[in-house]
Amino acid sequence: MKISELKNAPQWLKDAKVVDEDVEIIDDVVVWYGGVWQSGVWYGGEWQSGVWWSGVWKSGGWWSGEWRGGVWRSGVWRGGVWRGGVWKSGVWEGKEDRLLYMVSLCGVSFDEERDEFVGYRTTMRDGKGRWNGKFVQVEGEYYEEDVPKSGVGCCVRGIHVTSQARAWIYFGVDENCQMWEVRFKKSDLLDCDGEKVRIRGGSFKKIDKMF
Repeated sequence: MKISELKNAPQWLKDAKVVDEDVEIIDDVVVWYGGVWQSGVWYGGEWQSGVWWSGVWKSGGWWSGEWRGGVWRSGVWRGGVWRGGVWKSGVWEGKEDRLLYMVSLCGVSFDEERDEFVGYRTTMRDGKGRWNGKFVQVEGEYYEEDVPKSGVGCCVRGIHVTSQARAWIYFGVDENCQMWEVRFKKSDLLDCDGEKVRIRGGSFKKIDKMF
């Protein structure tokens, strides 16, 4: 059914921008069967199929469909295709290893020969952090101590890396910044939200020519 045809649709569902939706409310639970969610905030229910373009997912169960962007804050992912977006928290029951899957999506590669991941980050030219000016990056081996454990997300203390292209633009383009190649082991991988990876540390090397 169309949202406009529902007699007891919650306001958040009415406020959403959607196309060709097929949705019902069963025992006060929103059940989405198909269509395109363009934007809005999903507060709870079941997603059976369809395409999610953008918006915020706050709670509920995702069974199948295609997620193309937006922010996932909580809920249970049981299957489907995740193509991009930001994972904040929740339960992943998909067939893939969520952490490794999202690491690959954000452009961090894996060097099979050396059994290590390769990511990138930028600092100021003198090594000072672009987010935390008190931090100074050193070349060679470096590891953070007493960092928050895996599973608490990316927006906490740790070393953050991503693809070379995203590292170049993440804090805004600064042609005077310093690019770093960062090699790290799987045991140093803590979290990934689909855009950046949080690690304990690894081996840091200055990159003089970025592209």
